[in-house]
Amino acid sequence: MSADGVLRGGVNTVRRVGDTVHRPATAAAPAIHRLLRHLRAQGFDGAPAPLGFDRSGEEVLTYLHGDVHQALPPELRTGELLESAAVLLRRLHDATADFSAPPGEHWNQPPRSPAEVVCHGDTAPYNCVVRGGRAVGFIDFDTAHPGPRLWDLAYAVYRFAPLQAPTNPDAFGSPQEQGRRAAAFCRAYGHQADARLLDAAAERLRRLLDHMRERAAAGDAAFQTHLAEGHAGLYETDIAYLGAHRAALLRAFAAP
Repeated sequence: MSADGVLRGGVNTVRRVGDTVHRPATAAAPAIHRLLRHLRAQGFDGAPAPLGFDRSGEEVLTYLHGDVHQALPPELRTGELLESAAVLLRRLHDATADFSAPPGEHWNQPPRSPAEVVCHGDTAPYNCVVRGGRAVGFIDFDTAHPGPRLWDLAYAVYRFAPLQAPTNPDAFGSPQEQGRRAAAFCRAYGHQADARLLDAAAERLRRLLDHMRERAAAGDAAFQTHLAEGHAGLYETDIAYLGAHRAALLRAFAAP
């Protein structure tokens, strides 16, 4: 956070004002606020609470105290952090299982079938609040949308294991180490790590690439910058990496 209270994310500029956060509201803000209120009603405290909108039309949310990292630093590449993030994601999903969206509800990402839960849509270290070495909250629900658990789980594993090529600046570990961490994440969540996970991760990255290019073509400056900085190439390389090391990852999934 800068001295002026500005928290700069990948797409939005967010301001902290005391124990609140002010951030640009999207067309999905009404749906997201209903979701966040539902989470609170279900006893899930690992997400911001919505407080409405300020005079400029920005949404106002409660601030979750803790640290947020763009990628996992060495001191947080622990089983405790990994498993706490998985448990938190499972709790989030479980709390949304009975969320009922009104017909025609607008989300920033298209709902996917089967709509088992409401996916966070961008579960990653840069949206994870950490305290005492444990994941305690997720922020930035702009990409939330109804979908299958595996769709969200696969992307979280891609980010936290991580399942990334060595050329990705956020990557660490060999395919074997990444596979073991991915399996540990899935066990903590309560889901099997198998070929479906890898397929979903690759498909999730393809859809991310499509979204980036569509938004950039529509004139979105943030996504145009991402493309100019080579983000698309990173994701394309990671998709190829998942295919090239599929056998090694699957063996690591099955290791005791």
